Amino acid sequence: MSFNSFFLLILFLSGKASAYYELNPTLQSAYLATMNLDLDKADKLLGKEQIEKPGNDLTAVYRINVFFLKAFISEEENSFEVLKRQCDLTLKHLDKTDDNFFSPWHSYAKAEIMMQEAMVKVKFREYVSAAVEIRKAYRLIEKNKIRFPDFVLNKKLDALLEVIVGSVPREYQWLTEIAGMEGSAAVGTRELTDLLTAVKGNQYYCYREEILFYLTTILTSFNSKDEALQNCLDELSTYNLQSPLMRYCSSSILIKLGRNEEAISLLKNPESYFNSFPFYFMYYKLALCKMRKLDFSATQDFLSFVNSYKGKNYIKSSYQKLSWIELLNNNSSGAEFYTAKCKLTGDALIDEDKEAQRDATSNQKINSILLKTRLLFDGGYYSKALAELSNKSIQNFPSYKDQLEVTYRLARIYEETNELEKAIDLYQKTINNGSSTTFYFAANSALQLGMIYENKKDFLKSEEYYKKCLSMGTHEYQNSLDQKAKAGIDRLKFRQAP
Repeated sequence: MSFNSFFLLILFLSGKASAYYELNPTLQSAYLATMNLDLDKADKLLGKEQIEKPGNDLTAVYRINVFFLKAFISEEENSFEVLKRQCDLTLKHLDKTDDNFFSPWHSYAKAEIMMQEAMVKVKFREYVSAAVEIRKAYRLIEKNKIRFPDFVLNKKLDALLEVIVGSVPREYQWLTEIAGMEGSAAVGTRELTDLLTAVKGNQYYCYREEILFYLTTILTSFNSKDEALQNCLDELSTYNLQSPLMRYCSSSILIKLGRNEEAISLLKNPESYFNSFPFYFMYYKLALCKMRKLDFSATQDFLSFVNSYKGKNYIKSSYQKLSWIELLNNNSSGAEFYTAKCKLTGDALIDEDKEAQRDATSNQKINSILLKTRLLFDGGYYSKALAELSNKSIQNFPSYKDQLEVTYRLARIYEETNELEKAIDLYQKTINNGSSTTFYFAANSALQLGMIYENKKDFLKSEEYYKKCLSMGTHEYQNSLDQKAKAGIDRLKFRQAP
Protein backbone atom coordinates (compact mmCIF):
# COMPACT_ATOMS: atom_id res chain seq x y z
CA MET A 1 0.00 0.00 0.00
CA SER A 2 1.41 3.43 -0.97
CA PHE A 3 1.83 6.13 1.63
CA ASN A 4 -0.91 8.19 -0.05
CA SER A 5 -3.34 5.28 0.15
CA PHE A 6 -2.40 4.63 3.78
CA PHE A 7 -2.92 8.29 4.61
CA LEU A 8 -6.41 8.26 3.09
CA LEU A 9 -7.33 5.04 4.89
CA ILE A 10 -6.36 6.57 8.24
CA LEU A 11 -8.22 9.74 7.29
CA PHE A 12 -11.52 8.00 6.69
CA LEU A 13 -11.22 5.48 9.52
CA SER A 14 -10.77 8.40 11.90
CA GLY A 15 -14.42 9.40 11.44
CA LYS A 16 -15.74 12.81 12.37
CA ALA A 17 -16.83 12.44 15.97
CA SER A 18 -13.65 13.99 17.35
CA ALA A 19 -12.78 16.26 14.44
CA TYR A 20 -10.91 19.45 15.30
CA TYR A 21 -8.34 21.88 13.89
CA GLU A 22 -5.03 22.45 15.66
CA LEU A 23 -2.12 24.39 14.22
CA ASN A 24 0.63 22.79 16.31
CA PRO A 25 4.45 22.84 15.95
CA THR A 26 4.50 19.66 13.81
CA LEU A 27 2.08 21.15 11.29
CA GLN A 28 3.90 24.47 11.34
CA SER A 29 7.11 22.62 10.47
CA ALA A 30 5.33 20.63 7.76
CA TYR A 31 3.94 23.82 6.27
CA LEU A 32 7.36 25.48 6.22
CA ALA A 33 8.88 22.37 4.62
CA THR A 34 6.18 22.50 1.94
CA MET A 35 6.90 26.15 1.16
CA ASN A 36 10.63 25.31 0.99
CA LEU A 37 9.74 22.62 -1.58
CA ASP A 38 11.15 19.98 0.74
CA LEU A 39 8.09 17.88 0.03
CA ASP A 40 9.56 14.58 1.29
CA LYS A 41 10.08 16.13 4.71
CA ALA A 42 6.56 17.58 4.64
CA ASP A 43 5.13 14.14 3.76
CA LYS A 44 6.87 12.51 6.72
CA LEU A 45 5.73 15.16 9.19
CA LEU A 46 2.13 15.03 7.95
CA GLY A 47 2.10 11.23 8.10
CA LYS A 48 3.37 11.34 11.68
CA GLU A 49 0.73 13.88 12.66
CA GLN A 50 -2.08 11.88 11.03
CA ILE A 51 -1.17 8.72 12.93
CA GLU A 52 -0.68 10.46 16.28
CA LYS A 53 -3.66 12.85 16.00
CA PRO A 54 -6.13 11.35 13.52
CA GLY A 55 -8.88 13.81 14.44
CA ASN A 56 -6.89 16.90 13.41
CA ASP A 57 -8.41 17.83 10.05
CA LEU A 58 -5.82 20.51 9.46
CA THR A 59 -3.42 17.69 8.57
CA ALA A 60 -5.55 16.73 5.57
CA VAL A 61 -5.74 20.36 4.47
CA TYR A 62 -1.97 20.83 4.69
CA ARG A 63 -1.49 17.68 2.69
CA ILE A 64 -3.41 19.29 -0.17
CA ASN A 65 -0.76 22.03 -0.16
CA VAL A 66 1.81 19.40 -1.14
CA PHE A 67 -0.30 18.10 -4.04
CA PHE A 68 -1.09 21.68 -5.09
CA LEU A 69 2.55 22.77 -5.33
CA LYS A 70 3.52 19.62 -7.21
CA ALA A 71 0.81 20.24 -9.81
CA PHE A 72 1.18 24.03 -9.94
CA ILE A 73 4.97 24.03 -10.39
CA SER A 74 5.43 20.90 -12.51
CA GLU A 75 2.34 21.46 -14.72
CA GLU A 76 2.31 17.71 -15.33
CA GLU A 77 -0.99 16.09 -16.27
CA ASN A 78 -0.54 13.23 -13.81
CA SER A 79 0.07 15.61 -10.88
CA PHE A 80 -3.03 17.57 -11.87
CA GLU A 81 -5.18 14.45 -11.86
CA VAL A 82 -3.80 13.44 -8.46
CA LEU A 83 -4.59 16.90 -7.08
CA LYS A 84 -8.18 16.76 -8.31
CA ARG A 85 -8.74 13.34 -6.73
CA GLN A 86 -7.20 14.40 -3.44
CA CYS A 87 -9.22 17.63 -3.34
CA ASP A 88 -12.44 15.73 -4.00
CA LEU A 89 -11.73 13.14 -1.28
CA THR A 90 -10.65 15.73 1.29
CA LEU A 91 -13.64 17.99 0.64
CA LYS A 92 -15.99 15.00 1.02
CA HIS A 93 -14.27 14.21 4.30
CA LEU A 94 -14.63 17.79 5.54
CA ASP A 95 -18.26 17.90 4.42
CA LYS A 96 -19.07 15.27 7.02
CA THR A 97 -18.79 18.11 9.51
CA ASP A 98 -21.60 20.67 9.43
CA ASP A 99 -20.56 24.07 8.12
CA ASN A 100 -21.83 25.59 11.36
CA PHE A 101 -19.04 23.75 13.20
CA PHE A 102 -17.68 26.42 15.50
CA SER A 103 -14.18 26.82 14.16
CA PRO A 104 -12.92 29.54 11.82
CA TRP A 105 -10.70 26.90 10.21
CA HIS A 106 -13.54 24.79 8.82
CA SER A 107 -14.92 27.03 6.07
CA TYR A 108 -11.47 28.54 5.52
CA ALA A 109 -10.00 25.07 4.91
CA LYS A 110 -12.65 24.18 2.35
CA ALA A 111 -12.26 27.52 0.58
CA GLU A 112 -8.47 27.16 0.41
CA ILE A 113 -8.73 23.71 -1.17
CA MET A 114 -11.19 25.04 -3.75
CA MET A 115 -8.94 27.99 -4.52
CA GLN A 116 -5.87 25.81 -5.00
CA GLU A 117 -7.70 23.43 -7.29
CA ALA A 118 -9.05 26.39 -9.28
CA MET A 119 -5.59 27.92 -9.76
CA VAL A 120 -4.28 24.71 -11.28
CA LYS A 121 -7.43 24.24 -13.38
CA VAL A 122 -6.74 27.63 -14.97
CA LYS A 123 -3.29 26.36 -16.01
CA PHE A 124 -4.96 23.38 -17.67
CA ARG A 125 -7.65 25.54 -19.36
CA GLU A 126 -10.56 24.21 -17.33
CA TYR A 127 -11.84 27.76 -17.00
CA VAL A 128 -15.54 27.20 -16.33
CA SER A 129 -14.85 24.57 -13.66
CA ALA A 130 -12.25 26.88 -12.10
CA ALA A 131 -14.77 29.74 -12.01
CA VAL A 132 -17.25 27.48 -10.20
CA GLU A 133 -14.63 26.60 -7.56
CA ILE A 134 -13.69 30.26 -7.12
CA ARG A 135 -17.35 31.19 -6.65
CA LYS A 136 -17.77 28.52 -3.96
CA ALA A 137 -14.62 29.72 -2.20
CA TYR A 138 -15.81 33.32 -2.46
CA ARG A 139 -19.10 32.48 -0.71
CA LEU A 140 -17.39 30.49 2.05
CA ILE A 141 -14.92 33.25 2.85
CA GLU A 142 -17.63 35.93 2.83
CA LYS A 143 -19.59 33.90 5.39
CA ASN A 144 -16.46 33.17 7.43
CA LYS A 145 -15.63 36.88 7.60
CA ILE A 146 -19.04 37.50 9.13
CA ARG A 147 -18.91 34.59 11.60
CA PHE A 148 -15.24 34.97 12.55
CA PRO A 149 -14.20 38.56 11.73
CA ASP A 150 -11.01 38.30 13.81
CA PHE A 151 -9.67 35.17 12.09
CA VAL A 152 -6.56 36.60 10.46
CA LEU A 153 -6.24 34.02 7.66
CA ASN A 154 -9.57 35.09 6.18
CA LYS A 155 -7.57 38.01 4.81
CA LYS A 156 -5.25 35.73 2.84
CA LEU A 157 -7.98 34.13 0.76
CA ASP A 158 -10.00 37.34 0.60
CA ALA A 159 -6.96 39.14 -0.83
CA LEU A 160 -6.32 36.42 -3.41
CA LEU A 161 -9.95 36.46 -4.48
CA GLU A 162 -9.79 40.24 -4.84
CA VAL A 163 -6.78 39.96 -7.15
CA ILE A 164 -8.06 37.00 -9.18
CA VAL A 165 -11.55 38.42 -9.73
CA GLY A 166 -10.19 41.92 -10.33
CA SER A 167 -7.79 40.78 -13.06
CA VAL A 168 -9.97 38.36 -15.03
CA PRO A 169 -9.24 38.78 -18.79
CA ARG A 170 -11.96 40.65 -20.67
CA GLU A 171 -13.14 37.55 -22.55
CA TYR A 172 -13.98 35.82 -19.25
CA GLN A 173 -15.45 38.75 -17.32
CA TRP A 174 -18.96 37.46 -18.03
CA LEU A 175 -18.21 34.58 -15.62
CA THR A 176 -17.58 36.91 -12.68
CA GLU A 177 -20.57 39.06 -13.60
CA ILE A 178 -22.90 36.05 -13.65
CA ALA A 179 -21.46 34.92 -10.30
CA GLY A 180 -21.88 38.41 -8.83
CA MET A 181 -18.23 38.68 -7.80
CA GLU A 182 -16.22 41.88 -7.65
CA GLY A 183 -12.51 42.32 -7.06
CA SER A 184 -9.61 44.73 -7.15
CA ALA A 185 -5.88 43.99 -7.48
CA ALA A 186 -5.14 47.16 -5.50
CA VAL A 187 -7.37 46.05 -2.60
CA GLY A 188 -5.87 42.55 -2.63
CA THR A 189 -2.33 43.92 -2.56
CA ARG A 190 -3.09 46.14 0.43
CA GLU A 191 -4.72 43.25 2.29
CA LEU A 192 -1.73 40.96 1.75
CA THR A 193 0.69 43.71 2.80
CA ASP A 194 -1.28 44.25 6.01
CA LEU A 195 -1.49 40.50 6.59
CA LEU A 196 2.30 40.17 6.36
CA THR A 197 2.52 42.37 9.44
CA ALA A 198 -0.44 40.74 11.17
CA VAL A 199 1.14 37.25 11.23
CA LYS A 200 4.39 38.38 12.83
CA GLY A 201 5.06 36.90 16.25
CA ASN A 202 2.06 34.59 16.46
CA GLN A 203 1.06 31.03 15.51
CA TYR A 204 0.43 32.07 11.89
CA TYR A 205 4.04 33.11 11.33
CA CYS A 206 4.60 30.04 9.16
CA TYR A 207 2.33 31.64 6.53
CA ARG A 208 4.71 34.51 5.85
CA GLU A 209 6.52 32.74 3.00
CA GLU A 210 3.27 31.93 1.24
CA ILE A 211 2.08 35.53 1.66
CA LEU A 212 5.41 36.79 0.29
CA PHE A 213 5.08 34.46 -2.70
CA TYR A 214 1.63 35.87 -3.54
CA LEU A 215 2.74 39.45 -2.90
CA THR A 216 5.76 39.05 -5.18
CA THR A 217 3.63 37.60 -7.97
CA ILE A 218 1.15 40.47 -7.72
CA LEU A 219 3.71 43.26 -7.34
CA THR A 220 5.78 42.08 -10.31
CA SER A 221 2.69 41.52 -12.47
CA PHE A 222 0.98 44.87 -11.98
CA ASN A 223 3.76 47.45 -12.43
CA SER A 224 4.08 48.35 -8.77
CA LYS A 225 6.21 51.20 -7.46
CA ASP A 226 9.88 50.58 -6.74
CA GLU A 227 9.30 51.34 -3.05
CA ALA A 228 6.74 48.53 -2.71
CA LEU A 229 9.04 46.14 -4.57
CA GLN A 230 12.01 47.04 -2.36
CA ASN A 231 9.95 46.58 0.81
CA CYS A 232 8.95 43.11 -0.34
CA LEU A 233 12.56 42.31 -1.26
CA ASP A 234 13.67 43.32 2.23
CA GLU A 235 11.12 40.95 3.76
CA LEU A 236 12.33 38.13 1.51
CA SER A 237 16.00 38.57 2.33
CA THR A 238 16.00 36.29 5.40
CA TYR A 239 14.66 33.35 3.38
CA ASN A 240 16.72 33.43 0.16
CA LEU A 241 19.35 30.85 0.99
CA GLN A 242 17.07 28.16 2.38
CA SER A 243 14.07 28.30 0.04
CA PRO A 244 14.01 27.90 -3.76
CA LEU A 245 10.61 29.57 -3.80
CA MET A 246 11.94 32.61 -1.95
CA ARG A 247 14.96 32.76 -4.28
CA TYR A 248 12.50 32.78 -7.16
CA CYS A 249 10.55 35.64 -5.57
CA SER A 250 13.65 37.70 -4.83
CA SER A 251 15.04 37.22 -8.31
CA SER A 252 11.70 38.28 -9.83
CA ILE A 253 11.78 41.55 -7.90
CA LEU A 254 15.46 42.18 -8.70
CA ILE A 255 14.71 41.66 -12.40
CA LYS A 256 11.76 44.05 -12.16
CA LEU A 257 14.01 46.65 -10.52
CA GLY A 258 16.62 46.30 -13.30
CA ARG A 259 19.19 44.72 -10.97
CA ASN A 260 20.13 41.92 -13.30
CA GLU A 261 23.58 41.15 -11.90
CA GLU A 262 22.14 40.59 -8.41
CA ALA A 263 19.48 38.32 -9.86
CA ILE A 264 22.12 36.22 -11.63
CA SER A 265 24.07 35.89 -8.39
CA LEU A 266 20.96 34.59 -6.64
CA LEU A 267 19.95 32.22 -9.44
CA LYS A 268 23.27 30.63 -10.44
CA ASN A 269 23.72 26.86 -10.06
CA PRO A 270 19.99 26.10 -9.55
CA GLU A 271 20.55 22.43 -8.71
CA SER A 272 22.62 23.41 -5.66
CA TYR A 273 19.59 24.76 -3.79
CA PHE A 274 16.87 22.35 -4.96
CA ASN A 275 15.34 20.42 -2.08
CA SER A 276 13.44 17.15 -2.56
CA PHE A 277 11.28 18.67 -5.32
CA PRO A 278 13.19 20.23 -8.25
CA PHE A 279 12.15 23.72 -9.37
CA TYR A 280 13.31 23.58 -12.99
CA PHE A 281 11.85 26.98 -13.83
CA MET A 282 14.89 28.51 -12.14
CA TYR A 283 16.97 27.48 -15.16
CA TYR A 284 14.65 29.53 -17.36
CA LYS A 285 14.93 32.57 -15.07
CA LEU A 286 18.73 32.30 -14.99
CA ALA A 287 18.87 31.96 -18.77
CA LEU A 288 16.76 35.10 -19.23
CA CYS A 289 19.04 37.08 -16.95
CA LYS A 290 22.17 35.93 -18.75
CA MET A 291 20.66 36.68 -22.13
CA ARG A 292 19.78 40.21 -21.03
CA LYS A 293 23.47 40.95 -20.59
CA LEU A 294 24.16 39.24 -23.93
CA ASP A 295 25.85 36.34 -22.19
CA PHE A 296 25.08 33.52 -24.57
CA SER A 297 26.05 30.78 -22.15
CA ALA A 298 22.30 31.16 -21.50
CA THR A 299 21.88 28.51 -24.20
CA GLN A 300 22.82 25.74 -21.79
CA ASP A 301 20.38 26.97 -19.16
CA PHE A 302 17.50 27.17 -21.64
CA LEU A 303 18.34 23.63 -22.77
CA SER A 304 18.49 22.41 -19.16
CA PHE A 305 15.00 23.82 -18.69
CA VAL A 306 13.36 22.36 -21.81
CA ASN A 307 15.07 18.97 -21.30
CA SER A 308 14.04 18.65 -17.65
CA TYR A 309 10.68 20.39 -17.42
CA LYS A 310 7.61 18.27 -18.26
CA GLY A 311 5.06 21.10 -18.30
CA LYS A 312 3.99 23.03 -21.39
CA ASN A 313 4.37 26.71 -20.48
CA TYR A 314 7.55 28.65 -21.36
CA ILE A 315 8.71 25.93 -23.74
CA LYS A 316 7.94 27.95 -26.87
CA SER A 317 9.45 31.00 -25.22
CA SER A 318 12.65 29.08 -24.47
CA TYR A 319 13.03 27.93 -28.07
CA GLN A 320 12.36 31.49 -29.25
CA LYS A 321 15.21 32.75 -27.06
CA LEU A 322 17.50 29.96 -28.26
CA SER A 323 16.71 31.05 -31.81
CA TRP A 324 17.54 34.66 -30.90
CA ILE A 325 20.92 33.62 -29.53
CA GLU A 326 21.75 31.83 -32.77
CA LEU A 327 20.59 34.86 -34.74
CA LEU A 328 22.82 37.19 -32.74
CA ASN A 329 25.68 34.75 -33.28
CA ASN A 330 25.03 34.95 -37.05
CA ASN A 331 24.09 31.28 -37.18
CA SER A 332 21.03 31.27 -39.47
CA SER A 333 20.72 27.47 -39.60
CA GLY A 334 20.75 27.27 -35.79
CA ALA A 335 18.12 30.01 -35.60
CA GLU A 336 15.91 28.14 -38.08
CA PHE A 337 16.31 24.90 -36.12
CA TYR A 338 15.05 26.44 -32.87
CA THR A 339 12.29 28.35 -34.65
CA ALA A 340 11.02 25.03 -35.98
CA LYS A 341 11.14 23.57 -32.45
CA CYS A 342 9.18 26.59 -31.22
CA LYS A 343 6.41 25.96 -33.75
CA LEU A 344 6.02 22.29 -32.85
CA THR A 345 6.63 22.15 -29.09
CA GLY A 346 4.73 23.42 -26.06
CA ASP A 347 1.49 25.38 -25.73
CA ALA A 348 0.67 29.01 -26.54
CA LEU A 349 -1.43 29.91 -23.49
CA ILE A 350 0.62 32.57 -21.69
CA ASP A 351 1.79 35.85 -23.23
CA GLU A 352 5.44 34.81 -23.57
CA ASP A 353 4.54 31.66 -25.49
CA LYS A 354 1.94 33.46 -27.61
CA GLU A 355 4.59 35.97 -28.67
CA ALA A 356 7.04 33.17 -29.44
CA GLN A 357 4.46 31.34 -31.56
CA ARG A 358 3.56 34.54 -33.45
CA ASP A 359 7.22 35.28 -34.19
CA ALA A 360 7.89 31.71 -35.28
CA THR A 361 4.98 31.63 -37.75
CA SER A 362 5.15 35.21 -39.05
CA ASN A 363 8.31 34.76 -41.13
CA GLN A 364 9.07 38.41 -40.31
CA LYS A 365 12.76 39.23 -40.15
CA ILE A 366 14.00 40.14 -36.65
CA ASN A 367 16.04 43.33 -36.43
CA SER A 368 19.18 42.45 -34.49
CA ILE A 369 19.79 46.05 -33.35
CA LEU A 370 16.34 46.29 -31.78
CA LEU A 371 16.65 42.82 -30.31
CA LYS A 372 19.89 43.74 -28.52
CA THR A 373 18.32 47.01 -27.37
CA ARG A 374 15.32 45.20 -25.94
CA LEU A 375 17.42 42.61 -24.13
CA LEU A 376 19.81 45.15 -22.64
CA PHE A 377 16.92 47.36 -21.54
CA ASP A 378 15.13 44.45 -19.87
CA GLY A 379 18.33 43.73 -17.95
CA GLY A 380 18.59 47.31 -16.70
CA TYR A 381 21.64 48.12 -18.88
CA TYR A 382 20.15 51.41 -20.06
CA SER A 383 23.28 53.18 -21.34
CA LYS A 384 24.25 50.12 -23.40
CA ALA A 385 20.70 49.86 -24.75
CA LEU A 386 20.79 53.53 -25.79
CA ALA A 387 24.18 53.02 -27.43
CA GLU A 388 22.71 50.34 -29.69
CA LEU A 389 20.31 52.94 -31.16
CA SER A 390 22.78 55.82 -31.35
CA ASN A 391 23.96 57.06 -34.75
CA LYS A 392 21.62 54.72 -36.62
CA SER A 393 19.82 55.82 -39.79
CA ILE A 394 16.35 55.02 -41.07
CA GLN A 395 17.94 52.41 -43.35
CA ASN A 396 18.71 50.33 -40.23
CA PHE A 397 14.97 50.04 -39.57
CA PRO A 398 13.28 49.35 -42.90
CA SER A 399 9.92 48.01 -41.71
CA TYR A 400 7.03 49.97 -40.19
CA LYS A 401 7.16 47.75 -37.10
CA ASP A 402 10.87 48.48 -36.64
CA GLN A 403 10.33 52.24 -36.90
CA LEU A 404 7.48 52.07 -34.40
CA GLU A 405 9.62 50.03 -32.04
CA VAL A 406 12.47 52.55 -32.20
CA THR A 407 10.33 55.34 -30.74
CA TYR A 408 8.93 52.93 -28.14
CA ARG A 409 12.35 51.61 -27.05
CA LEU A 410 13.79 55.10 -26.80
CA ALA A 411 10.81 56.18 -24.70
CA ARG A 412 11.35 53.26 -22.33
CA ILE A 413 15.05 54.08 -21.94
CA TYR A 414 14.38 57.79 -21.33
CA GLU A 415 11.73 56.97 -18.75
CA GLU A 416 14.07 54.72 -16.79
CA THR A 417 16.88 57.31 -16.94
CA ASN A 418 14.47 59.99 -15.68
CA GLU A 419 14.35 62.05 -18.88
CA LEU A 420 10.58 62.15 -18.61
CA GLU A 421 9.77 64.89 -21.11
CA LYS A 422 11.59 63.01 -23.87
CA ALA A 423 9.85 59.79 -22.79
CA ILE A 424 6.38 61.40 -22.79
CA ASP A 425 6.89 62.83 -26.27
CA LEU A 426 8.07 59.51 -27.71
CA TYR A 427 5.32 57.51 -26.00
CA GLN A 428 2.74 59.85 -27.51
CA LYS A 429 4.31 59.46 -30.97
CA THR A 430 4.17 55.68 -30.55
CA ILE A 431 0.47 55.88 -29.67
CA ASN A 432 -0.28 58.18 -32.61
CA ASN A 433 1.52 55.94 -35.07
CA GLY A 434 0.69 52.51 -33.68
CA SER A 435 -2.72 52.47 -32.00
CA SER A 436 -4.37 50.82 -35.00
CA THR A 437 -1.78 48.02 -35.27
CA THR A 438 -1.72 44.66 -33.51
CA PHE A 439 1.73 45.37 -32.03
CA TYR A 440 1.83 46.04 -28.29
CA PHE A 441 3.97 49.18 -28.48
CA ALA A 442 1.10 51.70 -28.50
CA ALA A 443 -0.92 49.98 -25.76
CA ASN A 444 2.11 49.73 -23.49
CA SER A 445 3.00 53.35 -24.26
CA ALA A 446 -0.45 54.36 -23.00
CA LEU A 447 0.06 52.23 -19.90
CA GLN A 448 3.46 53.79 -19.19
CA LEU A 449 2.03 57.29 -19.61
CA GLY A 450 -0.70 56.35 -17.15
CA MET A 451 1.96 55.43 -14.60
CA ILE A 452 4.07 58.53 -15.30
CA TYR A 453 1.08 60.82 -14.69
CA GLU A 454 0.03 58.78 -11.66
CA ASN A 455 3.47 59.41 -10.14
CA LYS A 456 3.09 63.09 -11.02
CA LYS A 457 -0.27 62.99 -9.17
CA ASP A 458 -2.05 64.15 -12.31
CA PHE A 459 -4.77 61.56 -11.73
CA LEU A 460 -7.12 62.76 -14.48
CA LYS A 461 -4.46 62.37 -17.17
CA SER A 462 -3.35 59.10 -15.62
CA GLU A 463 -6.85 57.65 -15.80
CA GLU A 464 -7.19 58.91 -19.38
CA TYR A 465 -4.15 56.92 -20.47
CA TYR A 466 -5.08 53.79 -18.53
CA LYS A 467 -8.48 53.88 -20.27
CA LYS A 468 -6.76 54.50 -23.60
CA CYS A 469 -4.72 51.33 -23.05
CA LEU A 470 -7.91 49.37 -22.34
CA SER A 471 -9.67 50.84 -25.37
CA MET A 472 -7.16 49.62 -27.91
CA GLY A 473 -8.24 46.68 -30.04
CA THR A 474 -6.64 43.27 -30.29
CA HIS A 475 -2.90 43.44 -29.78
CA GLU A 476 0.03 41.47 -28.38
CA TYR A 477 0.08 40.94 -24.60
CA GLN A 478 -3.60 41.93 -24.49
CA ASN A 479 -4.50 40.22 -21.21
CA SER A 480 -1.36 41.32 -19.38
CA LEU A 481 -1.61 44.97 -20.41
CA ASP A 482 -5.36 45.09 -19.72
CA GLN A 483 -4.77 43.70 -16.22
CA LYS A 484 -2.11 46.31 -15.49
CA ALA A 485 -4.31 49.14 -16.78
CA LYS A 486 -7.25 47.94 -14.67
CA ALA A 487 -4.96 47.73 -11.64
CA GLY A 488 -3.84 51.30 -12.34
CA ILE A 489 -7.42 52.56 -12.40
CA ASP A 490 -8.08 50.70 -9.13
CA ARG A 491 -5.07 52.38 -7.52
CA LEU A 492 -6.29 55.80 -8.58
CA LYS A 493 -9.56 55.27 -6.72
CA PHE A 494 -7.62 54.94 -3.47
CA ARG A 495 -5.19 57.74 -4.22
CA GLN A 496 -8.00 60.18 -5.06
CA ALA A 497 -10.09 59.22 -2.05
CA PRO A 498 -10.51 62.03 0.54
